Amino acid sequence: MILDLLSLPILFLISIVVSYQDIKYGKVSNKWILLGFLWGLLIIIFFIIWSFAGSPITRFYYFNILGRSPDSPVSVFTVHLSYLGNCLVNGGIALVIAFLMWRFRAWAAGDAKLFIIYSFLIPLKYYWKTYLPYFPSFVLLVNIFVPVFLYLLIRSGLHYIKFIHWRLTRPKSAALSEKEKDLKEKEKKPADKKERWKNIGNIGKMFVGIVAIFLIFSFLEKPVNQYISLDLSSLRVIIFSSLIIFGGSMGRLFQKPLVFKIIVVILIVILGYGFITSPEATWQNLYQTMKMMAIFMIILGLFRKMIDFYIQRTSLREIKIEKLEPRMFLAEETLRELKKDKEYYDEHINVIRPDGLTLEQVEAIKKWAPKEKKGGLETVSIYKPFPFVAWMFLGVIITLILKGSLLHLILGLQ
Repeated sequence: MILDLLSLPILFLISIVVSYQDIKYGKVSNKWILLGFLWGLLIIIFFIIWSFAGSPITRFYYFNILGRSPDSPVSVFTVHLSYLGNCLVNGGIALVIAFLMWRFRAWAAGDAKLFIIYSFLIPLKYYWKTYLPYFPSFVLLVNIFVPVFLYLLIRSGLHYIKFIHWRLTRPKSAALSEKEKDLKEKEKKPADKKERWKNIGNIGKMFVGIVAIFLIFSFLEKPVNQYISLDLSSLRVIIFSSLIIFGGSMGRLFQKPLVFKIIVVILIVILGYGFITSPEATWQNLYQTMKMMAIFMIILGLFRKMIDFYIQRTSLREIKIEKLEPRMFLAEETLRELKKDKEYYDEHINVIRPDGLTLEQVEAIKKWAPKEKKGGLETVSIYKPFPFVAWMFLGVIITLILKGSLLHLILGLQ
C-alpha cells in the first residue's frame, strides 16, 4: 500500500500530462520524463536506506519518545532487499530493451524513455499473474502493443469490408477521385523483379531465424529445467508476443549477413546433434515448429497487409513541400522518390527515426526537391501522427487492472 501511495499518483500525473502533450503537440517534454525517473529511483534508494535504518529508528520512536516498555512488541515496516534488487534489475533491463527498440527504430525516443519510467514506477505486484523473472515489465510491453495492434486490426477490417462493399455496389460509370486513381495505379504497378526476390529472401531469413529460436528453446527446455529449475515453456507466449511487437526490427536484424550466418550455424549444430541422438523426435519437433511458424507468419502477414491497406487509404495526406516540418513522417512513396538519388539520400538524410524528420533532414529534402523533376517536386506524402503515448497510458491501466498480460487473457491462459 505504501509503495502504491508513493508510486501511482506521480505515475498517473505524468501519464496524463505527457498524453495531453503528445495529442496536442506531438512531442513529450523531457522534464516529465526526468521527474518520473528521479522519483522512481529515489523511492528505491529510500527503501534501501530504510531497510538498514528502519528498525533502530522505529525502536527509538516507540521506546524513547512514546515511552513504551522495552519488552513491548514493535512492528517495523521494511521492504525486502531482494524486492528492491528485482526492481533495479527490471528497470535496468527495461532501459536496455527500450534503447534497443529505439536503436532498431521500433519506437520514438520519447516513447522509449516513458517505458523506462513506467518500469520504475509500477510496483512488481501488478505483474504477478504472468510474472516473468528478471523482466516482469515485459507484461507492460505486451499490454501496450497488443491493444494498438487489435485496434488497427479491427479498424482496418471494417475499412476493408466497407471498401469491398463500395467496389461491389459502385456503378461502373462512377468517376474516381484523384486519390482513388493514384491508389489504383499503384496497385496495378508491377513490383520490380529484383525488389520482389529481395522481399522473398527477407521473408525466408525471417522464417529460418524464428524457427531457429523456437528450436533452441525446445532443445534447451529439459536440461535448463533439470539443472536450474527454470521452465522455458512459459516463454513461448513471450516469443510470440515479441514477434508481433518487434517483427519489423527482428526482420532487419536477421537480414544482416553475419547475424544470419550465426543463426544458420547454430541451427545446423542443434539439428545435427538432435538427429544423432534422437532422430525421430528431432524430425517431429522440426516439422511441428516449421508448420506452426508458417501458419503464424501467414496469419500475421495477412493482418499486417490489412493494416497497411488501412493506413495507406486513411492516414496519408499530401502537403506542399514548403510546408514540410520537423517531426513529420514521410510516406513510403516519398521515401522511394528520395532513395532514387542514393548518394544524396545517404549523405543528407540516411536514417529517419520514429521521432520523425529532423530540421537538417527537412532542409535537405527541400533543397533536393527542385532537382527531382523539371517542374520540381511540389508535394510530399506524410503519415498523420498517431498518439502512441496515450496508448502507452492505456497499457499501464490494463496492467494495473489485470495484474498480468492481456495476451494471456485473450488466449485463455489465465
